[in-house]
Amino acid sequence: MHVRRHHSSTQRKSMDTCGDPYLSQDMRYETAVCKRCNAAYQNKRWSFDESLLRRMNEWKVVNKVLCPACQKIKDRFPGGIVTLKGEFLREHKDEIMNLIRNEEERAMGFNPLERIMGINVVREGMELTTTNEKLAQRIGKSIYRAYHGKVGYKWSRDTKLLRVAWER
Repeated sequence: MHVRRHHSSTQRKSMDTCGDPYLSQDMRYETAVCKRCNAAYQNKRWSFDESLLRRMNEWKVVNKVLCPACQKIKDRFPGGIVTLKGEFLREHKDEIMNLIRNEEERAMGFNPLERIMGINVVREGMELTTTNEKLAQRIGKSIYRAYHGKVGYKWSRDTKLLRVAWER
């Protein structure tokens, strides 16, 4: 019996590009480099591949653009909004922030377009915005797994937006 094993470095994540106008813009060019974050675009995929970036920078002509994540950050167009509330949050803010940063780093290893756009202090807690709904969902799930409490998810019907609310 043959068992197929996937390694995270070679595993490609399936991306749903329908409904996201920022991802459909990638079709205009075959290769590009993001002028803000230095992500490289080739074979219809964005990556933080250092060797590919070095090779692309040696080319005479390189398309310098904003990747979809940097464009969303610039336009303030989140794909996910995570609201965290409660006394537990105030007491364990540093631990929770470490968990959130680790989840972002893990997500960016698969897809460099999954990023935290901003973290804001709001009444009773904090709110963070993400470039897509999947990262917001994973942050909500990981916080719930680690600290329990109550978590809720609300997907928008007409746009690719997810609101996650966690409280303890």
